[in-house]
Amino acid sequence: MKLTEDRTVKRLRWVMIGAMLFSAINTLLCQSESFWRNPETAIRGDGLSIHNPTNHTFEFFLGNGWQAYVAACLVYFAAAFLLVSILPRRSGLTAIFSLLFGHLYGASNWLAVGWRLGVQGPAVYSIVLSTVLVLAAFAAPGTGALDLKRLRWVVSAPLALDFAFTLIGQPGSYWSHPETVHEANALSRYFLERGWTAFVLYDLAYISAVFVLVSVLPETIAAICAFSFLFGGFDGASNWLFYEWRMGMEAPVLFGMVLSAVLVRFAFPVGRLEEGSAAVAPEDGCAACFNTL
Repeated sequence: MKLTEDRTVKRLRWVMIGAMLFSAINTLLCQSESFWRNPETAIRGDGLSIHNPTNHTFEFFLGNGWQAYVAACLVYFAAAFLLVSILPRRSGLTAIFSLLFGHLYGASNWLAVGWRLGVQGPAVYSIVLSTVLVLAAFAAPGTGALDLKRLRWVVSAPLALDFAFTLIGQPGSYWSHPETVHEANALSRYFLERGWTAFVLYDLAYISAVFVLVSVLPETIAAICAFSFLFGGFDGASNWLFYEWRMGMEAPVLFGMVLSAVLVRFAFPVGRLEEGSAAVAPEDGCAACFNTL
């Protein structure tokens, strides 16, 4: 067994552990007083009982008491840390971001529902997590550890998917009566109430603005901006899967895994060296196409 020497993986795995720990702490802090006497009364991030069959989530150990939950988390954290430390670079990065996306969504549920912060809570958390992530692993410009040209295209995907889900998730009455809109985000709701065409135009302007911001801002700020919108788009699309279409926590987790694979494939090209090295591996046709846009 050989531990990784990749500096990006070594830094990001600590960010991953921090996100996992934040989610676990919120899981305990948001429990009711009865939980500490009777673990069977534990609730999930969506505010429902862990025994509620609707939108089943992974809360087995929580129902056996906080001691069992903490012990399981420690084993889980250690296993995740070891796994990403021994995997090859690309697989390790994919695993790190898969866990980041999953626990980002778990913590976002507690912020929105448990702490009653609404959509603002997850939005602020996405910015904070993005800032920590970038400053921990990508703050030094010119290292080649992150390709912003490709990243801005990756960011556009979950944003577009979130907007598409928003239109698909509207009630049948919406198309003839836009005032019956179903949407929690105030800005999106404003444009939805003016018809689907206004919402589509808003979507295109929104994604274009994000693309331009990532293109023109200084490198470190651009990376923070990109990851903030990436996390936000993932959270928004996942809400439709989890809360509206009741596909369980498995759907956001699978979505996060797919998004992680795409992110690592395009934004972390193999052969790109760190710490200011100018050596770059030859790019394949798809990667070269991304770089020219």
